[in-house]
Amino acid sequence: MTLLVFLDFLNKNKSLPCKLVLCFFGKEYPLIFFSYLFSFLQKYNHRVERVDIAGVDFSLIKAHISTMSFNGQMIYWLHGIHTLTAKKQQEWLLYVQLYTGPHILLFFSTEESYLEQMHKSESIQHIVVPNEIQSHDFSKIRFLVNDTNVREKTQFSSRIASHTQQISLDNACLFAHYEIVVGKNVDDFFKKWVAQIIEPTHSFFLLSQHFFSKKAQLFFEHWSYSAESYMPPFWATFWADQVWRAYIYCDLMKQKKYVEAKKAQYKLPFSFINRDWSSLSLAELQHAHQFLSNMDFRLKNGGSPVALELFYGMFFSNKFR
Repeated sequence: MTLLVFLDFLNKNKSLPCKLVLCFFGKEYPLIFFSYLFSFLQKYNHRVERVDIAGVDFSLIKAHISTMSFNGQMIYWLHGIHTLTAKKQQEWLLYVQLYTGPHILLFFSTEESYLEQMHKSESIQHIVVPNEIQSHDFSKIRFLVNDTNVREKTQFSSRIASHTQQISLDNACLFAHYEIVVGKNVDDFFKKWVAQIIEPTHSFFLLSQHFFSKKAQLFFEHWSYSAESYMPPFWATFWADQVWRAYIYCDLMKQKKYVEAKKAQYKLPFSFINRDWSSLSLAELQHAHQFLSNMDFRLKNGGSPVALELFYGMFFSNKFR
């Protein structure tokens, strides 16, 4: 089960899928996401109890989660399984595969090799937890924080999508909280704070995408958020690297050297790799790179940062062709 399918089920039914054991698998443990998940379950009268696995005798925990309490069925979050050694995790996996109740067990694992074993068990539901989600899926996670049936895009969620393509699960939860707090002050929030929250690599990726697509309006909107995060010499170096990589990729693609081109596409946006490269000429990219090299020298010797704006204007108006 994918995370989005799980969240859709949770939002509609206000309860977990009908399995005795739910295993969340991922590369990294999203602490904030799980905190909001358990708060949501408790809000709808599900009794959730955390059981810390590390440092506790295995037999004591088994006795605890195998006995019906006066409170009835519980949801036990087996916290810390992902921190155990592979051997200890395997021991827990063998146990939960044979678990027959009476409670519901939840745990998180980073061991990919266990997924195939869990597929064979009818009592276990595994849920793949990605490190990041597409920013346009932000609305599908909002309900954990801001419990509402509204799933459509808001001005806030649209602004997130215009700023980055992907966000981590923890950041998605933080954004859902910020959406409640900032209210109508969306513009101020994105101008002053969003660059401090979204990972720079994602911000650069989207900026580069709009640049090579020559979508000037989207580019400058995004640029207004990112420009002051770094000094002008950084941007000169960043764009020189991007343009140089783009030149190599275009050159190889035009020569139909597709295998070599695939190796050279690192750090370039997907839209450029799939489509936009064909609209750019090698001469244009060469002239743009030369401009950036000269600008970098001038900036490091007291030149005006206005040259950056000139560079953007010339590129979008096709002056480098």
